[in-house]
Amino acid sequence: MSIVKIKLLETEVPGFHVTLTANDGKFDSIDGFLPALPPELESSLSNWQLAYHQLEKIRKISTRISPKKTISFSSSEQRKLVKTQINKWLDSDDSRWRPIREELISVFSSLQNSESEIRVFLDAKNPKLRRLPWQEWGLLASRFPQAEIAIRVRGKGALKPSPNHGKFRVLLVVGKSAGINTNLDVEIVQKLQEKGAEIICLKQPSREKFANTLREESGYHIFIFSGHSRSEEDGSIGWISLNDSDELSIDEFKNSLRYVIDKGLQLAIFNSCDGLGLASQLAQLSLPRSIVMREPIPDEVAVKFLEYFFEEFTKNKSLFSSVHAARERLEYFESDYPGAMWLPTICIRESALDKPLTWQQITANLTQPPQTSFLNKKSFLLLGAISLLIIGGVIFSLISGEKTPEKDVDNSPCPQQPIQNKPPTENQIKSVKCFAYVPDVPNGKWLHGASTTWAPIRGKINPKIQEIFPEFKLTYKKHSSLPPGSGTGIKMLLEGQISFAESSRPVTDTELKIARNRGFQLKQIPVAMDGIAIVVHPELDVEGLTLKQLQEIYTGKIQNWSEIGGPNIEIILYTRPFNSGTTPFFQENILGKKEFAENVAVVPTTTQALREITANKGGIYFATASEIIPQCGVKPLSIGYQSGGTFVPPYKGEFVPPENCPEQRNQPNLEAFENGTYPISRRLFVIVKKDGSFDEKAGEAYGKLLLTDEGQKLIEETGYSPIR
Repeated sequence: MSIVKIKLLETEVPGFHVTLTANDGKFDSIDGFLPALPPELESSLSNWQLAYHQLEKIRKISTRISPKKTISFSSSEQRKLVKTQINKWLDSDDSRWRPIREELISVFSSLQNSESEIRVFLDAKNPKLRRLPWQEWGLLASRFPQAEIAIRVRGKGALKPSPNHGKFRVLLVVGKSAGINTNLDVEIVQKLQEKGAEIICLKQPSREKFANTLREESGYHIFIFSGHSRSEEDGSIGWISLNDSDELSIDEFKNSLRYVIDKGLQLAIFNSCDGLGLASQLAQLSLPRSIVMREPIPDEVAVKFLEYFFEEFTKNKSLFSSVHAARERLEYFESDYPGAMWLPTICIRESALDKPLTWQQITANLTQPPQTSFLNKKSFLLLGAISLLIIGGVIFSLISGEKTPEKDVDNSPCPQQPIQNKPPTENQIKSVKCFAYVPDVPNGKWLHGASTTWAPIRGKINPKIQEIFPEFKLTYKKHSSLPPGSGTGIKMLLEGQISFAESSRPVTDTELKIARNRGFQLKQIPVAMDGIAIVVHPELDVEGLTLKQLQEIYTGKIQNWSEIGGPNIEIILYTRPFNSGTTPFFQENILGKKEFAENVAVVPTTTQALREITANKGGIYFATASEIIPQCGVKPLSIGYQSGGTFVPPYKGEFVPPENCPEQRNQPNLEAFENGTYPISRRLFVIVKKDGSFDEKAGEAYGKLLLTDEGQKLIEETGYSPIR
């Protein structure tokens, strides 16, 4: 497998010393000189970036966009200009560069004639060179269009063999996804199960959950991140938005990341914005290879790239060939997003070039768990003797009343009074188990509100907290005129009417801006996972909906159940008030920020909505799963990411029909909410005003109490999924 290496080193004289070699030594190394980047090329690339970043859909997803600017050029014009200028530069008649270009033509022709892949390895430290679209050079685009370029990332340490036990393991982490739809990413990755892969999916995990999952003993072959990310302009440092409140640099999790890399992680894919810095830092932790985006990437482009890449890669195509084919297939996005084909980039360590990565190569090395073999007579007798000894020991233990001590497990009951002034034990330091162990819970009267989704949690947990901390007095406060909801609660917090708020959605950019203008910040503490269930009349002959069908129903495109295979009944739409947390979340993540249909009926409470559904066979409603799954008079629908995929119910086990209720009730499918197989899940937050006040201390303490083992267990008992 030949790989052509182009190394560019800056010199004292403006320009770059060029060394051309092959990894297999099939041609002699030659040296040359490439003139400095022309100012016109730098300017056109900079202008393309500026114009591209001003595209409306790019502004919604980018994390380093400045206020919108007035520009006198288009991204399409600048894309063409970049192509023109890069060809002028690389087609230079400079006598020191010409031999390099001619040798490239000779080598590429030889590879093409032998029907070999043309793989180019670009070794350049200059960040401007790393961001150039080298594939636009006419030598490649016209004469050798099958060529694919990878950028060198520098790393330390030997490459580790891939995990060889069990299944092909893929870890998918879905981070902060405001403004983007990550549901299709999940669906695409989960389809790899059809190829025999094991998929582990984390949706907006906590730091602890993320770190613990990275440290699973079995390791992973591929890591995929979908969500928001960013890098420094020079591509040296990168960050990922793990959830709505945690932005992490690689350095913050380097020990856990090094662990999973040492376990044999072979490839990381950042199907997110601007990942060159992430690739550089992971290579320093010994990751062999990664696929990143050079610039912010539109949601629909990212989804299609991931789909096309795995279509090719699972056919046993090489990494270079798979990325090349997937990138080329993005051509139809160029009219809307000029330069979209430039974005996907292979970053690879030089030591990994001689170790090609394919799907078949990984799966061929997997070993299945050993099967029980026939025991010979001696082995059988030995096993029987050992079994008798074990059984005898157990019987003796039972008779004597002795028990084998458990290590590092604190099974003692939780104290019923605070122990803040006592030094915590070793077990208490490792994990805050009980309410009583939480320090600095302030005395006083604290007002809070207003998400209705939180009602079961408040009702279950607050009395327990007050049993331990009777002077930490919690009072739920309603707004004087607005209906309860997450938006109402955050508004009351911003206006100083309550000490902290509970929300079933993340804080919006507008709310953050209002807080900054008033001289403080808002902090959101994730404490639980929740699913949103879709319910209909129990006699409606429809079993499930895709996310696309759900969107088209609530935007008015689908108006009769017969349009999706159901009975000829008009669809009647119901929704919660728009100041609730559930409705904005639904509008952003399911409707894609489109407007609700004009005929949607807004009902103030879930109780009233359920009455409407019971009375109208064509009705449909959505609400938090813990509220409506156990209800007797409605039927929750299974939801699928897309047609042909898996449909997952929001309830556990078999559906309990209305005639068996209330003796039996459906229960929320907490496992599906947590692992992301159910498509409509979200996190619940405690919102705290960061202003140094006693209210801040009260909100922080409340969040810490809910995150204890005791708090998380009570959250699970209320029908929500614990986040820890």
